[in-house]
Amino acid sequence: MLFNKERALEFMTEFGLDALVATTRHNVLYLSGFQGWAQYTYGDATTETFAIFFRDTGVAPTLIVSRQDETYYSATGSWIEDVRGYGPRSALDVEPDEQGATDEERNYLSLIDEGAPREANSVDALVRVLRERGISSGNIAIDNEGIRPASRAGLEAAFPGISFHDGANLFRLIRLQKTAEEVERLRAAAALNEEALSAFHAELAVGKTEREIASHYYRTVAAGGGKWSWFHLGGGRRSASIFPPSERPFQAGDGFFFDAGMRLEHYCGDVGCCGSFGEPGAERKAQWDAIQTGLEEAFGTIRAGVKPSEIFRAAVAGAKKAGLPNYNGAFCGHTIGIEARELPYTLSEPTPLTDPFLPESSDIPFPAGAVLSVELPSGKFGEGGVHAEYTVLVTESGMEHLGAAKRDHFVV
Repeated sequence: MLFNKERALEFMTEFGLDALVATTRHNVLYLSGFQGWAQYTYGDATTETFAIFFRDTGVAPTLIVSRQDETYYSATGSWIEDVRGYGPRSALDVEPDEQGATDEERNYLSLIDEGAPREANSVDALVRVLRERGISSGNIAIDNEGIRPASRAGLEAAFPGISFHDGANLFRLIRLQKTAEEVERLRAAAALNEEALSAFHAELAVGKTEREIASHYYRTVAAGGGKWSWFHLGGGRRSASIFPPSERPFQAGDGFFFDAGMRLEHYCGDVGCCGSFGEPGAERKAQWDAIQTGLEEAFGTIRAGVKPSEIFRAAVAGAKKAGLPNYNGAFCGHTIGIEARELPYTLSEPTPLTDPFLPESSDIPFPAGAVLSVELPSGKFGEGGVHAEYTVLVTESGMEHLGAAKRDHFVV
């Protein structure tokens, strides 16, 4: 299961919350295991989806999906048993005695059955569920980033005795500690990203353009069932930082720099590294060795309880000591999961936070089960740069690589 029930219940008890309501595609997926095409494609301006979890575990959670997403629920299902559709039923002729030949068809029939609970819109459906559960007072954290203002207002008007709290960041705080299924999805995403990395490495050649090489990354991700999110690739002077692939052909003596992100089964992979066409010069080798030392120092700090700033400071100190005394990077990586960057976002110096469910700063200690992308780019404008990025799982006593445990400066 993606949803960490135990962690959610701990925070709900701490903050006196009676229910959590997920609304964004990320949090609906996390809580219910379901993601429809309409919410993902059109966003919340067109359709709303809600997943509700109650602190009283004797009260059944509920998933509310729009008419557009009913077939996708029927195909993928959810661990939540109480699933309801809303809105006008689809134009579909169904015989009165139709029972369905498959689980998919039976799931669908259960939603469109004339006797199934069904409201005209998402708000009325959510109001009905809360009333059926006997909740008319107390505190509910609602994922405020995926509900329309008018829907929020209608919900509050229907329940003047309930205090609705902005809970988007509470969901992120819960999601910081990954479940075993989430870790395996992240491991699979990292593996496919590594495969795509090898595929475009194999095609690198003087005279080929950056865009031509990028196409091999895109195709390998797609062939493995993934979806690419970004692919930064630049050669020569463009390798000083992250740039989109261009029509520039690679030349002998070029350095190159890449950073690639994708998703598999809704979980993100992020990998980065660099290389050169021909053996790198002494200065580039020294720069590469320095960031590797910085990364090793960062790895040495990672264990349950470590703070983002501690990882960052160790990485920077290591890089400076190893040959980059003027290193001025502002971060050395980020968290990763359903979103490419999750709370507390970057491994960096802390920043102030103002949220009812979060601590005073972004220096949130990582629990065992957090997943990080640890990276240390270093570039010189007009010349080029080096980069390496790793995906790691925080454990009680240290860390575990989910992707490659070692990266080399790739030589074409």
